[in-house]
Amino acid sequence: MRIASIIDISLVDVPGIPVTVLFTAGCNMDCPYCQNAEIIPISSGEEMSIDEITQRLRGHLTDGYCITGGEPTIQKALPKLLKTLHSEGSKHINLNTQGTVPDVLEKSLPYLDSVWFDIKTIPEEYCRVTRVEHDPWPRITRSIKIILDSNIAFWPRTTYVGGLTKPSDLLRISELLREFGYEGEYVVQNFLKTSGTREADVESFSEPDIDEPKSIINQIPEGIRLRFEWR
Repeated sequence: MRIASIIDISLVDVPGIPVTVLFTAGCNMDCPYCQNAEIIPISSGEEMSIDEITQRLRGHLTDGYCITGGEPTIQKALPKLLKTLHSEGSKHINLNTQGTVPDVLEKSLPYLDSVWFDIKTIPEEYCRVTRVEHDPWPRITRSIKIILDSNIAFWPRTTYVGGLTKPSDLLRISELLREFGYEGEYVVQNFLKTSGTREADVESFSEPDIDEPKSIINQIPEGIRLRFEWR
């Protein structure tokens, strides 16, 4: 697997659980607002064996692991890593994904407790927003359905980008989630310009005011609760 970095302990990546965070390298999308743009290239990071990764992850005073990226599911060895971590004890295992590799995700589910699922935009805008050639929405739909059909906690999330995301996008995504049969929280977080973003790519974007996405809160379908995480 290609690994970008490891954070010994985080108190913010999994609600209420201190976790060790593993950043896999490489992504099959190219979102212009990405906070970890330096690890988008498939060639980024370093190649590590499962044994090397688990040795690096062990020994921290945490109650779980968060596997993020990049996009972890482009790593074919991901299920094997998760199986190894799962076999070592009762620690919580969380995966961050955008759902474009459902086959690897499905093989990973037996070893997961929760999934942060990043829904980038409405279906019609995916190619433009994520700068991919082929429509990923059918694969994303499959990924959502296999998680909802499992016992894994499903945590949908969207990054609201000023100048790119519209309030109506959140409403549409909420309606789609409800059509999938999901009930629960839908997290909306704000875009920030940081050292991890590419200056040229985010030049036309702004850090949004929370009042903008809140304008549609009363139109959200029953069963879906918007939770705003403005940093």
